[in-house]
Amino acid sequence: MKYIIIMMLQITAITFAQTFKVEKVNGKVKMLSNGSEQWQDLKQNSEISGNSIISTDKNSSVKIKNDDVLFTLKESSAISTSNIKKMTLDELVLALAMENVINSPRNQNKKNSESTKVYGEKLNDKNSNLSTNNDFGFKRLNGAKQLSENGFKESAIVTAKEVYRKYPETKKDAVSRIYFADLMYERGLYEEAYDEFKEIKSLNLNQGQISYVSDKLDQISKKLIKK
Repeated sequence: MKYIIIMMLQITAITFAQTFKVEKVNGKVKMLSNGSEQWQDLKQNSEISGNSIISTDKNSSVKIKNDDVLFTLKESSAISTSNIKKMTLDELVLALAMENVINSPRNQNKKNSESTKVYGEKLNDKNSNLSTNNDFGFKRLNGAKQLSENGFKESAIVTAKEVYRKYPETKKDAVSRIYFADLMYERGLYEEAYDEFKEIKSLNLNQGQISYVSDKLDQISKKLIKK
């Protein structure tokens, strides 16, 4: 437990050093800087500090870059710049373990209280133009999918798990749940993928999704037996 926390703090410390520059802005794009509760309009050539949150409206997009990354956030999406990073499989496993610790029953009440306080205040700001926290959660899921599409698959998985924790309503979205569970399976995290698909099975699925999830559980069960 202590080892996990120390490792995650080391990873976070590296991430916070990231600074991005805005290459191009289309439409309406806003940024929430680390430690701020006021959304700001993002403009070309602006600098974005580590752990800032970027949000795009419909028909809007933004292209940002640093020394190692060129990333375009598409419309109706949101992302924390701290998630735009390459992760090793070991780092992914540690991050998922940390999520499990945070989601443990004894931390549940504390987590909900802090989440409401911190994220509720920020997202209900009069300048945010976001109708509800859950709307923003779905925006962040869109951002997580774009991480995967740009090769940051491990970070995409961690981001999705974080979104599901902070915005529980998003966990009912079967399409995204299947998408990220498939990513876990693809990365060889069979136990984690199996647990995820088991949860997905309890959602309100259509017939095609029911069949897909059942087949996936069978596939993973066979792989786990062989381990």
